[in-house]
Amino acid sequence: MEPSTLIVYGGWSIPGVPDFSPFCLKLKTYLRMIGVPYTSKLGDPRKAPTKKIPYIHDGGTVLGDSGIIVEYLKKKHGDALDAPLSAEQHATGHLVRRTLEESAYWSGVYARWFEDDAFREVLKMLTPLFPPVIGPFIASGPVRGAVRKGAYAQGIARHSRSEIYAHGCADLDAVAVVLGKKPFLLGDAPSSYDATLFGFVANIMAFPPRGPLAERVRSHTNFVAYVDRMNERYWATPDAK
Repeated sequence: MEPSTLIVYGGWSIPGVPDFSPFCLKLKTYLRMIGVPYTSKLGDPRKAPTKKIPYIHDGGTVLGDSGIIVEYLKKKHGDALDAPLSAEQHATGHLVRRTLEESAYWSGVYARWFEDDAFREVLKMLTPLFPPVIGPFIASGPVRGAVRKGAYAQGIARHSRSEIYAHGCADLDAVAVVLGKKPFLLGDAPSSYDATLFGFVANIMAFPPRGPLAERVRSHTNFVAYVDRMNERYWATPDAK
């Protein structure tokens, strides 16, 4: 992609997925879908408007929250992806997006931040982002504690492990039914809602690679084919990051 004044502050890549954060991958994929070049940099939540990644700097504009950023980009660059959609298609896309971002997301948080085997791998990824020596203690103490506290406040962490995964798997099953045999979520052409679907399903499939959620995604052949299709279409370029 050509150099751009648009800077996306997001997460980092890991084997199998261009960004470890489903929300960051959603935004980066959307930008690729609409052909808007960007520069990718590692984000620091402490510097973000919402204290979360992703966030952007676009000239003098600073914005956080992937949904707000996408709406900003639509106003600035037009909305060719979603313009052909009917009201019913928009409603379906909205419901899928909310299911993934507000429900399934929290089961994914549990899989990464509560399960000790998975968190040991998360810790390896986080440690280099913090000061030497004390990095592991910061990541495994205050950072992990804050994430777990947030999951408890949201409600998902108040349930048993089996209930949490049943909750997440039910979300994934429902979305798989909506996707069906279509090449993209709402039909033959991609829409902005596909950025969300790809961001989440690709992340669940990639990490942790073993566990109820990843296994459930792989059990749906349409999800596996969909991730391959989106990767080939939008992430096959040499500068993919």
